[in-house]
Amino acid sequence: MKVALVCERVDPAGGGLEQWIAALAPRLEQRGHEVHVVCFRVAAGAAGERVHALPWSPSRLVRAAAVERALVALAPDLTHDTGVGWRYDVLHPQAGARLANHGRDLASLSPAARLRRRLNPALYRWRREVRELERRQYARTRGLVIAVSGMVARDLQSRCGVAAERLRIVPNGVDTERFAPARCAAMRAAARAQIGADATTPVFLFAARNPRLKGLLPLLRATALLRAGGSPLSVVVIGCAPEPGIRRAARHLGVADVVTFAGVVDDPAPLYGAADAFVLPTYYDACSLTVLEACACGLPVITTRHNGASELIAHDRDGFVLDDADDVRSLAALMARATDAAVRRRVAPAARALALRNTLERNVDGVLRAYGEALARRASPSPATG
Repeated sequence: MKVALVCERVDPAGGGLEQWIAALAPRLEQRGHEVHVVCFRVAAGAAGERVHALPWSPSRLVRAAAVERALVALAPDLTHDTGVGWRYDVLHPQAGARLANHGRDLASLSPAARLRRRLNPALYRWRREVRELERRQYARTRGLVIAVSGMVARDLQSRCGVAAERLRIVPNGVDTERFAPARCAAMRAAARAQIGADATTPVFLFAARNPRLKGLLPLLRATALLRAGGSPLSVVVIGCAPEPGIRRAARHLGVADVVTFAGVVDDPAPLYGAADAFVLPTYYDACSLTVLEACACGLPVITTRHNGASELIAHDRDGFVLDDADDVRSLAALMARATDAAVRRRVAPAARALALRNTLERNVDGVLRAYGEALARRASPSPATG
């Protein structure tokens, strides 16, 4: 089958969506499909004969129209769109419902910054484009929609009017060979030495491309509470270049000496190995891949109910789920709990088992089932209404 994968950017070293595309495409090919990637931006070294890069436009609607023209010319047997255009057999909005994501993003701002954002004319234009794009995407009735979590499915139903019978929940999956306790353990000593951590100080890892949305400030505040209580700890931040405001916050809270900003790393596995727990007190995440990676490495994970991946976690068994990112005292208490070696020994195998139930191969299986259903719907003489 000739499959068109539609995305904004091809970059195996990029964020969660880009990494997932880079993992999905070869696995589809291994299962006998011809995969073409339609996109707008391609990282250096990522191009190939089946990567079709279109001219970039700042307008989402212009980009969606360009994708439609490209798909007509390409004539795939099936189109799998990750949220860029409106011509698809399977729509898979990896970031979730955009306006739900936006609402939680506003919640991560200070009141003054929130007001400035709301008064910005660019925000009005962005909302208008997003509403029109999603109206055209979800007005279709034949195509299937994959939600990466129940949280995303509920948002798509309530905000976009997607009928339940068109929705399929397929959680993200993780490569449990690349992210594995034995591999991490082999790198632990060297990785801890690199970040300057001794053998006994608990190390917490935070990984995100958008640190504000993913809760870095609440983590710094919780770290300050633990320091004030006399608890030794170290926090390592990866996935993003440290912003001046974040560094100022760390200094203001008195935790700059225990926070390491490691930036973007090629392979996070050594730092999962260095860590004793993973913390992502996010305001919104459709289904965090980093949480699954940490679980696969056998790390206790602390995240929030606004992370779709939290639906996979049984609180205090596979990891820990916080109700609200801004509940800094509860976050600090969970971090203190995760420093208990007995707790870590109990949670680690359960976290690994969770990852083994949510492997990348199972994710691909779910995607392929959606492909089969989508083709059957397209062949049906009378489309279902949505």
